[in-house]
Amino acid sequence: MILYHCTTPKKLDRYKKTGCILSPVRGWKYINSAKNWCKKTGRSIILKIETGTAYPLPDHQPRGHAFWIDDNIRNYKVINI
Repeated sequence: MILYHCTTPKKLDRYKKTGCILSPVRGWKYINSAKNWCKKTGRSIILKIETGTAYPLPDHQPRGHAFWIDDNIRNYKVINI
């Protein structure tokens, strides 16, 4: 599954220093959902993450857009918005 994780430049620097994004990692199934979340929260960076297993977040709307991963993420691709 491919997910899009919204973050800030400061958090991205922390991910690089630690070598990973520490679990749990939250992400969006659709790039447009991630872009909307970035606009709402003031985040400017989207990371593309490929993962095997992701679990839906039960309290997010619309259902089936937001997921979480129970693994540390070491590989991601940076997408600036």
